[in-house]
Amino acid sequence: MSSGPFTNRFYETSSENGGFILGCRVQPETLAAEIDSVANVGATGPATAPGSATSSQGRRTAGVNMRYVRLGWTATPPTGYSGDPVNVAVLTPATFTAWTKGATGTYLGAAVEVLQRSGETVK
Repeated sequence: MSSGPFTNRFYETSSENGGFILGCRVQPETLAAEIDSVANVGATGPATAPGSATSSQGRRTAGVNMRYVRLGWTATPPTGYSGDPVNVAVLTPATFTAWTKGATGTYLGAAVEVLQRSGETVK
């Protein structure tokens, strides 16, 4: 249940998909996620390819669909969250590698665990 304005950042595709830097829009809480002391910082710009990466499109949609992790709450979720797991876009391959299944950290100040990892899709 994210809310608020989006911020412009950069997303790095995996080396298998060219290692390009693309623009993307995420909410501030996406950047505040931290797992095993590794923060979800965006890639360093400028963009090296046209277009942008998206996180809210269907996985079969054409373009670059961002990689993400599914986080489960291990303590009381923040106000406004039901307690259901949340998907968080992961902006760099290095961060995605570090955020392994079962790893723990914080999202919106609440304790979380990585339940699932989903790689990016490029179509």
